[in-house]
Amino acid sequence: MKLKIDNKKDFIGNVLGPISNLNDKTVIKVEKNKMSSITASNDATLVLYSETDIEADSDKSINIPDIKKLVRVLECVDNENVTLDISSNNIKYSGDNFKFTYHLLEDGIIKLPSINVKKINDLKFDTTFKVSESRLSSLFKGSSFTTETNKLYIYFENNKIHGELGDKMRQNSDNFQCVLADTYEGATLTKTLPVNFETFRLINFNKCQDIEFAINVGFGVVKVTLNRNKTKLIYIVSALIN
Repeated sequence: MKLKIDNKKDFIGNVLGPISNLNDKTVIKVEKNKMSSITASNDATLVLYSETDIEADSDKSINIPDIKKLVRVLECVDNENVTLDISSNNIKYSGDNFKFTYHLLEDGIIKLPSINVKKINDLKFDTTFKVSESRLSSLFKGSSFTTETNKLYIYFENNKIHGELGDKMRQNSDNFQCVLADTYEGATLTKTLPVNFETFRLINFNKCQDIEFAINVGFGVVKVTLNRNKTKLIYIVSALIN
């Protein structure tokens, strides 16, 4: 199978990079006009569904044992337009200046997350709102102050969506609060939703102007959707138990 990558930098930054933040291994499903993958973090509290437009001459599942290793060898290639030859057990590239062979795993070795993306997309979310990259930057800067905690609380106050870093279960715990969104759609958040901030850090927010959040309070699920050129990233975050 031949897989054509029009922009190597975007492919690494928008597809492989976000996956590698969660796990070293993944299975990428390639179809003639798109590729997709479902990857879970090691503790399964964060799941990423990635979908990107791509050009391939057939369908195949690619079982990648080490995403970061694949990124490193692709970065050595001096062309942005790259065509990869993919067989049952390896990925090969042959250019004027560089050649490489990257070996793959057999089907069934990498365990896929037990999550149905269609059911998640069909799930009714109570509240949706968009967060700018600058607001998220403020939140991450605040984490340098709240070093004793790894909890992020998402809550509603004064008709706005707020985020608080702190630990409501500990006395004398420092906290940092900031507005995440000035407007929202749907129902008002009736209770605070806590998530693991270290899990939240694994989401690749870089260079996204508006990030869409959707919350289902009953199931304790936060869906985060990012669009980057030809790639859509959908993160599913499991809330902490109060």
